[in-house]
Amino acid sequence: MQRPIPWLWIAALSVLLLAPGLAGRLFVDVLEGITLLLVFGPLVLAGAGFLAWQWFKRRVINCPVCGTPSVGSPVCPACGADLSGVSPVGSSAKPETKASDAVVDVQVTDITGDK
Repeated sequence: MQRPIPWLWIAALSVLLLAPGLAGRLFVDVLEGITLLLVFGPLVLAGAGFLAWQWFKRRVINCPVCGTPSVGSPVCPACGADLSGVSPVGSSAKPETKASDAVVDVQVTDITGDK
């Protein structure tokens, strides 16, 4: 059995959209707001999440003894080492030697098994 086309609802919605009155404007404004929320809401949330992640990443401190990451604690939660003098991972501390000036010591070993 085929359902009849809801001409009454179609006519009511078209009158709301075409009518220059308060009801038509209110209906269009509500639809506009919902559309803007659906489009820009995830973009704003993604931007806020990215900024929060960067803020969090700059405050992470790795324990020099066990390597456990922690945030804002003066003592390592895993091993109890003192973290008061350790700089955060994302800090802009300059390395003591540049990578281009470093010397790599390589030792050659024979792995063929011939003795």
